[in-house]
Amino acid sequence: MKKRRLVSSVIACLAVLLTVGCTVPQQIATPNVQTDESKTENQAGTVLATPPVPENATPVTVQPSEPVAPVEHELTLMAVGDIMVHDQQLEAAWDPKTKTYRFDQFFAKIEPTLRQADLLLGNLETTMSGSDQRFTGYPMFNSPESLATTLKNVGFSAVTTANNHSLDRHELGVMRTIYNLDKVKMPHTGTFRTAEARNEPLILEKNGIKLGVLAYTYGTNGIKIPAGKAYLVNLIDPQLIKKDVARARELGADVVAVALHFGVEYQRQPNDAQRKAADLCFAAGADLILGSHPHVVQPYEWREIQNPDGSKRKGLVIYSLGNFVSAQRWEYKDVGAILKVVLKKTDPGSTVLAQAEVIPTYVVYQKVAGKRSYTIYPLKDTVLAYKAKKEKGLPKETYQTMEKLLQEMTIHVSSMSSPKKAM
Repeated sequence: MKKRRLVSSVIACLAVLLTVGCTVPQQIATPNVQTDESKTENQAGTVLATPPVPENATPVTVQPSEPVAPVEHELTLMAVGDIMVHDQQLEAAWDPKTKTYRFDQFFAKIEPTLRQADLLLGNLETTMSGSDQRFTGYPMFNSPESLATTLKNVGFSAVTTANNHSLDRHELGVMRTIYNLDKVKMPHTGTFRTAEARNEPLILEKNGIKLGVLAYTYGTNGIKIPAGKAYLVNLIDPQLIKKDVARARELGADVVAVALHFGVEYQRQPNDAQRKAADLCFAAGADLILGSHPHVVQPYEWREIQNPDGSKRKGLVIYSLGNFVSAQRWEYKDVGAILKVVLKKTDPGSTVLAQAEVIPTYVVYQKVAGKRSYTIYPLKDTVLAYKAKKEKGLPKETYQTMEKLLQEMTIHVSSMSSPKKAM
């Protein structure tokens, strides 16, 4: 009897199902998921038929429990001043055993500091025109191409080549310098092979931030640029700078840095012409101005810049970064500066110069076993290490000189740092 009742119940259920049919639950639309219109694939790779979506299905949007914070990109940019090779440095770099020029020792103490940068820039104030043009220092510079290799090895991201020594070996020197930089894959700007190359600004990208780099010089020591070849060296020209900044923005630059070779040699304060040139660059849309040529450090200055639409942005100019490495001594010619700027970009949003500091450097000259030696030291780190008895190897008087210079430079570089408006 029980079996008959069970069979009857099963038959009744089947009848109901056949009569009424099965209902299909509504499909929930999932936003932002791209699938094929007719099929999808499970994790095992089996192609499954996609069930049709009923016309009355209601899309469901899942709201985040908390607002999504904007993505922030950060980049540390460092810039140094004049990279020079005088006759005395050629002597110091010469290795009689290998019959080659080695510049590694110049940067051995400063390299850890340079490695803190995501991007590192410097002013190459010499040509690399080949040994057949004779290696010389002042007044007509030509350095071994091994210098380019060393700069690449210690972390430089790019160099600027527009300065008063760009034409020291004339057009040939420009071409060969570019060739030797290209050979070690060192980006550069300021001198160019063609007009087409000149019209394309250098754009460096790191950590989701694009930096446009432009470079110009006040002149070339009276050496004339060949007729019809103005593209060889960028001269400071307001209209040219405005055009180049605009082009850099078109190429996606979030920040535009302009290297200006200007001012009066050995003057520790900027003059009116430098201030005017800085104003012109800011008005053209530049954000950061890196000065060189005086061979001594001049102060930095924050600027509040008003954009054409009335909005404001923050700009920074350091009028001279001084000598990064050279054989020049005394009267602050052996002191340089590394400008360290932190760039921050909110995505979506704008990129700002979030903070900046100046790291003073000092070139120590000494004779080791009768041979000249030039080495760049970071002043603050060296002085602190010496006081902690972790730094040794130099005469006590040298460390005392470093401490004195550190105190002086800390005051000097920030002496113009109160905010001022730019045009």
